[in-house]
Amino acid sequence: MTAPERYGESVLSPEWDGERERLVAMAEVADATTLRILRDIGLGPDWDCLEVGAGAGTVAAWLAGQVPDGSVLATDIDTRWLPAIGAPTLRVAEHDIVSDPLPESAFHLVHARFVLEHLPERDAVLARLCRSLRPGGVLMIESIASFPIASGGTPAFRDAMHAVESTLAATIGTDARWPRTFPSPLLAHGLTGVSASVHVPATGGRNASARCWAYTLTQLRPRILDHMPEARPAVDEALRLLDRQEFFELSFATAVCWGRKPATAGAA
Repeated sequence: MTAPERYGESVLSPEWDGERERLVAMAEVADATTLRILRDIGLGPDWDCLEVGAGAGTVAAWLAGQVPDGSVLATDIDTRWLPAIGAPTLRVAEHDIVSDPLPESAFHLVHARFVLEHLPERDAVLARLCRSLRPGGVLMIESIASFPIASGGTPAFRDAMHAVESTLAATIGTDARWPRTFPSPLLAHGLTGVSASVHVPATGGRNASARCWAYTLTQLRPRILDHMPEARPAVDEALRLLDRQEFFELSFATAVCWGRKPATAGAA
């Protein structure tokens, strides 16, 4: 059943005053892993790339600098922060990956970070992304994964992160356990050379991860308390902990999976 709300509407909305800062902090946490894997994949200077859910635009801007003879199409349901990038190879489009048209066999690279796990229609979207690849093209997806949380040693923070997961699942249909199935989703669509990796950043010391989760908890707090009012003490204590220089803990991981569409007609 499709969730009644969507990411970026009333939940984790760009209308919230701190949302850009939250996305920038998130990018600071995730970009090093993203760019390392993209470098390892090896981008051709003439590649046409699709960046889905481009957010604050850090990956789109980097890609634009790597394809001087190609192009980058950066899409999101809200693109307010993307035009400022201004790279000559970059095109920005407001686009809903669930319902808006997407060309087939068009891109050498398709990248989506922190998108599919938030979509109840993730399986259909993944199929569309695979179809949008040129033969020999690469799909790379990144998703938040909840599995490190259960082993957390700080009860309030652990409970607050479980509250985030539960509230996102109830409101927009997020499945932070889906990435635990990687790389099976890409294999199921016939991609080859498939591999997966997991990055588990330390959250604390007022670092980017701590700032990101402080912004996220602050924005989600009213929705968490509507969904599970018993989580109030844990959420409030977690916000206090995230502001302490000496606090360190593990939160959600980033699970990454990538693979290549066969160069000959067939699967995917």
